[in-house]
Amino acid sequence: MRLQERAESARLTWNPFTGGKRAWVCFDDFKTYDLGEDPAGSRFEEISNRMMSGDYYPPDAVRFGGRFREEERDLKVGDRIVQQAPLFGKLGGPLMPSAAEIYVAEKGTDRCKIGYVTTSIHFGRGIWSAELVRKDGRLQLTVQSTASPGSWLFWLGLPYARYLQLRARSRAVEELTRCSP
Repeated sequence: MRLQERAESARLTWNPFTGGKRAWVCFDDFKTYDLGEDPAGSRFEEISNRMMSGDYYPPDAVRFGGRFREEERDLKVGDRIVQQAPLFGKLGGPLMPSAAEIYVAEKGTDRCKIGYVTTSIHFGRGIWSAELVRKDGRLQLTVQSTASPGSWLFWLGLPYARYLQLRARSRAVEELTRCSP
């Protein structure tokens, strides 16, 4: 069975509204980043289009796939996404597959938000979201997540798994900051 088909039948391990089972090790992150000036709104358009098309992360950090790609459309609530992250980060290596479900995918004039919750085909257990806001000619990105180990591999490699999570976040912010008008 293809990973996408397995992802679509996997059970959720987190509820976006009521939460989920937290392990004794749980990472709660809330970070806000200033992505710089955007007086005309063109950078907002470029970044929000990336977010909605599943290209929030650069490919050296996390690759998104799913039916939305096959159907050539933006992400929508309920989409099951397949994530693949290189085991050795910037050095590449085998891609570690996981699956999540989109619980928020909204794009307005000056605000864009995407978010997902984990499934049983994920090394972690939790919730993640990124919200882009354009206000007073500047862009601000807020990234929130709660992550607990959800597999023996995550527990086994806890410090390294956490490193990969933080690296993915910093790589996304780095690339989004570079977006030019």
